[in-house]
Amino acid sequence: MKSRVLIRQLTLAASLAAALNGAAQTVVFDTDVQRGQYYRIPAVVQLNDGRLLAIADDRHGNDYDIGSNQGIDVVGRTSNDGGKTWSSPFIIADGDRRSDGFHNSHGDAAAVVDSETGNVLIMCASGKQGFLASTLDDPLRVGRYTSHDNGVTWQQDEVTSDIYGIFGNQQDVCGLFFSSGRICQSRSVKHGDFYRIYAAVDAPVGVGCLVLFSDDFGLSWQALGGPQARPTTAPWGDEAKVEELPNGNVLLSCRSKSTSTCGRLFNIYDYAHGSWGEMAISNHPQLGTFSEDCSCNGELLIVPAIRNSDRRHVHLALQSLPRGKGRQQVSIYYKPLLDTRDYDSPDDFSWGWKRYQVTGAHSAYSTMIALSNGDIAFFHEDCNDNHSTTAYDLVFRILTIEIITGGRYAALNINDND
Repeated sequence: MKSRVLIRQLTLAASLAAALNGAAQTVVFDTDVQRGQYYRIPAVVQLNDGRLLAIADDRHGNDYDIGSNQGIDVVGRTSNDGGKTWSSPFIIADGDRRSDGFHNSHGDAAAVVDSETGNVLIMCASGKQGFLASTLDDPLRVGRYTSHDNGVTWQQDEVTSDIYGIFGNQQDVCGLFFSSGRICQSRSVKHGDFYRIYAAVDAPVGVGCLVLFSDDFGLSWQALGGPQARPTTAPWGDEAKVEELPNGNVLLSCRSKSTSTCGRLFNIYDYAHGSWGEMAISNHPQLGTFSEDCSCNGELLIVPAIRNSDRRHVHLALQSLPRGKGRQQVSIYYKPLLDTRDYDSPDDFSWGWKRYQVTGAHSAYSTMIALSNGDIAFFHEDCNDNHSTTAYDLVFRILTIEIITGGRYAALNINDND
């Protein structure tokens, strides 16, 4: 046993010598400032047929959000070779700048593929009204897009009243949108035909971020903890991501509205108690998910892994976000979850992180998913060669668990019984 571990460690050390300098990358959506072609907000899923679907906002003329930019489209490209090459772009949600209503713009896509049926769901912000100006009488709208044929055709539905109605027309929930990137699907909670899905939504200052769940794959939604639940302490709660912990509880990782917070905000919904815990701030420069003078969202993911030193099976928490001052140095923080003591409370979860730097450039939003072979598909905004710190290309790369953790951990192979 010890000899096998030593041989594996030596092999990993040799293979990582070059790999740790960075994995090969592909520009999927190429921003061109001179042409007025701006892409923002990455999302990626693996379709039921094995292909990858990369999703982005196609923002025409400038990189502004809905409300300051009209005619924004949600576009996609697919890859059947693991992200090396990509199809021509195609429109998933078509923005019409001539419309004053729901159809004007669509963006900030949050996506998931059902683990059993292969159905694809995208929730996105829609309309002409911006988030900061949203009111109950004239809100930022909500769109739902579904595909039953691996992303070839899409059905569009406006669900604005359904989503706002969850909160009973509470006056403080006068604007909201689904946080872009990955929608989480439960591995254990199933009611009817579908495993439960979870998504974070951003609401105004004073409300913070909220968490919704659906047991019918996005046809209807409910608030986790009830319509009055406020998992983050106002006014810090902002865009967020959710993930299912190994024990089935729900983890919330939230961006702060205050750059002085310098890190992620964590909270946990405990099903045994039926309530959210006390929010914890993870901002220690060495042991936390530190982010200097930067308020930006990233991605949250928990994957099964093996600790290479002793072949112990563990879960590994991954959190991406920009590390550097302002929006630069997108990195992946990682933390082993050896037992429940590592995530009994939000405070326990907030400590014990290490970091792998993905890029040293100016960079912002990022997302990632675990592929069927255990690799991580990482998709992020990275500044291109237009001599700008805010004009982002959307860059895709495959990262292994070994690369992210410096050889300390490996993806769990179901055939590995060491």
